[in-house]
Amino acid sequence: MTAPGEARWRSLAAAALLLAAVGYNFVLAIVNANVFAIGPGAAYVAEMAIYAGCFVIGMKALGREGTTLLLTGLGLVLAVNLLRFLATWQVDPKFIRDAIIPFAFLALGSAYRGSLLKLVMGLALIVALVAGFEMAAPEAYGDLVNPRSYFVNTRGAAEEDFWNEESKLYVSATRPGERNWLAEMGMARASSIFIEPVTMGNFAIFLCAIAVTFRRSLGVAGQVSALLLVVFLLFACDGRLATATCALMLLLAPFLRRLDQTLAFLVFIAVLLAGGLVVWVAGVGAYEDTLLGRVFFSVDTIVHLSPQSWLGLDFATPYKYFDSGIAYFIASQSIAVVLAFLIAYSFLLRMPTSHGQLFKNLFVLAFALSLLVSNGYFSVKTAALWWFACGYLWQVQALRAGIAVGNRTCAAPPTATGVRHAGGTA
Repeated sequence: MTAPGEARWRSLAAAALLLAAVGYNFVLAIVNANVFAIGPGAAYVAEMAIYAGCFVIGMKALGREGTTLLLTGLGLVLAVNLLRFLATWQVDPKFIRDAIIPFAFLALGSAYRGSLLKLVMGLALIVALVAGFEMAAPEAYGDLVNPRSYFVNTRGAAEEDFWNEESKLYVSATRPGERNWLAEMGMARASSIFIEPVTMGNFAIFLCAIAVTFRRSLGVAGQVSALLLVVFLLFACDGRLATATCALMLLLAPFLRRLDQTLAFLVFIAVLLAGGLVVWVAGVGAYEDTLLGRVFFSVDTIVHLSPQSWLGLDFATPYKYFDSGIAYFIASQSIAVVLAFLIAYSFLLRMPTSHGQLFKNLFVLAFALSLLVSNGYFSVKTAALWWFACGYLWQVQALRAGIAVGNRTCAAPPTATGVRHAGGTA
């Protein structure tokens, strides 16, 4: 196969694998609901196969610097978990899997040579169509997908967790209390291909970040279409934090576009400190299932984490904090890994273009905000999208920027001394 042909097939495989990472639960849920029961083993095997495919497809596309960075990062993950095992004689594959996801999809995004914007907009259209079907015919969606049965069979959820015994939808799709948006219509919260509403809210945030990053490439019609899709998805899933995050990204985009990417760690810290400040100003003093109540839970949890949890040596602690992503992050990985992540993300994952810098800053903003209320960004359905886009902007845009500079340099007329004028960076 010729080099262009190989690159084309690798790009198609990368796109297909990304779609598999985002939608494999949807496919398995349909099989579970209509063909035969799916157990946790099948879901784990599917996920592991996706990660393996990411490295097989992606590592060939990385340059020497990218390969070194990924292998060094994976080596550190294994070393940390080896030390934790020697200290506790325990190991939790889930925590290792959480740490591997960024490397897997950074590599996969590096192999994609198509249009990231078209890929994401196409996926958004599919998500919106399925969500529209779910909202129009929730009982038919429940019969076809049956998220309740899937999460009981594969994720260990208990039947009593689903307060609405008549619904086959996910537990939070019909939680007690009115919707925040479209409350008068009394509809369930849509999940689309993600089969639970929180991840669809996270997808709306990701779509908003892509639309803001590539705003000029979208044109007027594209910007209107992206805006309508984001708004529809936010209303459909009734995403409280998702709506606030999208609004903040739009408000802060001009600042984040100019903010040096090496200061991404400051955005992360500022968001967490702002969360604590908001809780203190609002006078929230106890947990409740509201946005501010969850932020209080995160702040209070951080204050009371044990030394073993800060060091990642208490394997039971992370499972207590699904509503506090930052506590889950620290307790499952250790504060040392969290700090290493911030340093590597800020200083080593260098984006070569202004598009990449903006997206990188938007990502850390969204990630930090999510950590105040959930650990949803550790789900492959959410994390795959963000890290794939980072890999694309990190490697592919660097390649294209280099080619553009080279072409302009070759085309520049010679000067009096015979030296050509170099073009600017793309």
